[in-house]
Amino acid sequence: MGITHFGGLSAAEGYYVGAAGSEVPLFDKYGNPSYGPNGVTQAYYVDTVNGAATNDGKSWTNPFSTMALAFAAIQSGGRIFFRGKVVEQLTTPVEVFDVTVTGVGNRPRHIDGTPKAGSQSTAMWTTPAVPVTTTPLVKVIQQGWRFENILFAGPTAAACVQLYHDLGEGDDERDGSHAEFWNCRFASGQDGIEQSGGCGHVGIYNCFITSMTGYAIKNTTGVGYGYPIRWELLGNRFLDNANVLKMPCQNWVVKYNSFIENGTEVFDTDDGDAESGENIIVDNYFNIAKASFDPTGNVVGNTDDVWSNILTDGREEGIPAD
Repeated sequence: MGITHFGGLSAAEGYYVGAAGSEVPLFDKYGNPSYGPNGVTQAYYVDTVNGAATNDGKSWTNPFSTMALAFAAIQSGGRIFFRGKVVEQLTTPVEVFDVTVTGVGNRPRHIDGTPKAGSQSTAMWTTPAVPVTTTPLVKVIQQGWRFENILFAGPTAAACVQLYHDLGEGDDERDGSHAEFWNCRFASGQDGIEQSGGCGHVGIYNCFITSMTGYAIKNTTGVGYGYPIRWELLGNRFLDNANVLKMPCQNWVVKYNSFIENGTEVFDTDDGDAESGENIIVDNYFNIAKASFDPTGNVVGNTDDVWSNILTDGREEGIPAD
């Protein structure tokens, strides 16, 4: 095992040759290292159609059958690749950080069982046949987890993904901060992404959140401490959600998103909390038929926010209702 170079690539662009000759990049497409705590790339593979519990999960030729098996094996800095339909409600492992979970379909989509290969190549995560309706699909309890190219279809009374922060200290702290979501689709359920207890430094990039009966992004005070500070929402689409966001946002950057045909609470960065503010909300598109910038409207900012966004009736300058 070692580093293989292709076409004159530098060592930083090389590949670690793992089990069964599998080639895993040392650096992902965002330039971040994908190695474990011992400096060795660790990757596990889940195939819900062709995998087995007796496999070692270290290659596509010997994949796990469930995400739970991969969660039990993964270490900090590792990667999980999956294909098929995951039907599980899980909590990320304790004291495991900076894991990337990647769906391998070309686009996050619902399964298509006809022909059979259609249910294998997709990357969908949804509830079991008998779900716990109040439990999220995945509860993130340590920092730095990333989810890429996955379609989530959540439970009726919980979030697709919950980021959880408690009052623990040292090794006993559980904190889902520094999570990232890239090119994911949240297609159904009560809430898309929920933060509970004050998870900060979260990034949501190029995601599509639609048809949530609660909130696209939900705020729960929880048992933790602090506020959801320094989030980034870049290039996302919010469509047909009952509500999008109502949260005491601090130092957020919200750019290049579209808010179309959403319901009651469209976008509220204030939530009546004195700790919120100093957000940058610019270059987003709001449907004026659903988003009201009036003093009693459903788009609400703070006096020290920066707002400049595009509406269907022209450009709105300045801060909306406060």
